[in-house]
Amino acid sequence: MAVLNFDIQDVDLSNGGVAKSVSLSGSIDASTNQLFESQLDDILSSGTNRVMLVLTKVKYINSTGLGTIVKCVDNFREQQGDIKLVGVPTKVIALFEMLGLLALFETYDTIDDAIASFAEGGDGDAAPVQPTAQFPIQFKHPKSGMALNVTQPGRFKDPRSGDYFSVDQEGKIEFYEMSKIKMVDIKVPCEEHYGESLLSLTEAVTVSCGLGSIAAEITAAVQLAWTGVATNAADPLETCNVIIVGDQNKIQVGFMSYGTALDMRKDDPILAGLGNKLDDLRHVDLPNNGHLLTLVKNAQH
Repeated sequence: MAVLNFDIQDVDLSNGGVAKSVSLSGSIDASTNQLFESQLDDILSSGTNRVMLVLTKVKYINSTGLGTIVKCVDNFREQQGDIKLVGVPTKVIALFEMLGLLALFETYDTIDDAIASFAEGGDGDAAPVQPTAQFPIQFKHPKSGMALNVTQPGRFKDPRSGDYFSVDQEGKIEFYEMSKIKMVDIKVPCEEHYGESLLSLTEAVTVSCGLGSIAAEITAAVQLAWTGVATNAADPLETCNVIIVGDQNKIQVGFMSYGTALDMRKDDPILAGLGNKLDDLRHVDLPNNGHLLTLVKNAQH
């Protein structure tokens, strides 16, 4: 059974306010999630509405844990507070990037940076970014069809469905239904023969999400990507974290490495070949010289 430990400290802010730092160690999954949520609920109930959630020593967060973080951030903001994430492990940042969740959180490298953001009111003296889209924006919930209206960019919660969504400066809308996500997270040696296992896992997640019709396409893309990973890896001991995330709308497969396996140029033939097989392909740099390659295949409607 997973273990989750808490170190909770009071923090005095320079503007006279008080916050709490909550340092976690262990895992946030089905066995620890209730404890995690109750601890944050207790802090909010006690009258503290500003928290720094330090994730440096968190080894694993599953989709349930991610959904709880989103929920708790929303609860704190409803009480005119916030939860700032500190020291988020690169692998979790990669997962946030894949799921589009970075727009929902404020993340900081150090607790001092998070403390300063609370003291300054979050944005300091930075001038607000002007939206390029025309607001208000009206649209329908993708599942219920109910009308929604937003007057400015930001992060929101649909009061009817309880789903969270964000709208960026360009008017792009992203919904988050964490409870419906299936996820596999595995570390794999960068050797060609491990590709067969990745294909099997990808197919299993795809089928379990009811997307069997795209299984052949996404597994073909995974096979091509893994060929590139195995070819580029200069160190025989190099490993790659592979994150497979699926729901009823799409399958995403993320490859994360700190070595040469994903050190690809924009004109790399592997990337060109993948672009022809997928609905979206992202190759981004991560903190600490890491790279993330994300393959996305949408459901066929």
